[in-house]
Parts: sequence; C-alpha cells; structure tokens
Amino acid sequence: MAAVGRRIDRVEGALERAVSESLYHSPAQCRQRFGITVMLVLKHTLRGLLFSWPLYLLGVAALVLPEHGSAWLGLFLLPGIAVSFAILRRGIREDYQRFVYRVLLKPGAARHILWPSS
Repeated sequence: MAAVGRRIDRVEGALERAVSESLYHSPAQCRQRFGITVMLVLKHTLRGLLFSWPLYLLGVAALVLPEHGSAWLGLFLLPGIAVSFAILRRGIREDYQRFVYRVLLKPGAARHILWPSS
C-alpha cells in the first residue's frame, strides 16, 4: 500500500488532513483515480472472460443454432451470466476500496495496483 499512496484516514493533525483533502479533490488526483478505475474494470473483465469463456461460448452457440428452442438454452444461461457480472462488480469494488478510495495516489500507482508484485 505504501507504493500506491497514503490513506487520508490515517493522517494526523487538522492542517495536514485539510491539505490532504484538498489534494485528494484536485483535478490531477481525480484523473488518476478515473484512469485507475478504468484499468480495474478492464483487468477484472479480462480475468472474468478468461475464467468463464465457456459460459459465454455456450450462450452464443445457443443463439446461433438453427434448431427450434435454442433460444431457451440461451435463457437458461442468463443466471450464470448474471452471477459472473456480480462477481466482476464485487471484485472491482473491493480493489477500488482497498487501493483508491480516500487514498492520495503517488505517480505510478496504477502499475502497483495492477501488478502488486512489481
């Protein structure tokens, strides 16, 4: 976490907290948070696609098959896709809460968030 930035909640002193709050709401920090959010969405989406690609392939196959009733197969796959999106959303929220929310980000923080071992 030290490579990413400093959490505002852990700042002691009223003056330092006020300066940290103003820095947190600066345009540069807002742009950096937005960019990291987009990268987290892409990271988790690609990870989810790699994990559950057979589910999506079955859905596409059900819609492409010429047989009567193949659309019903596609409807049965909707709960699986909904669960996949719920897991995706939860992962993005957890990473955002852990690394970005109420954190003064250092330059290059995105690299440390996306690849924590580097």
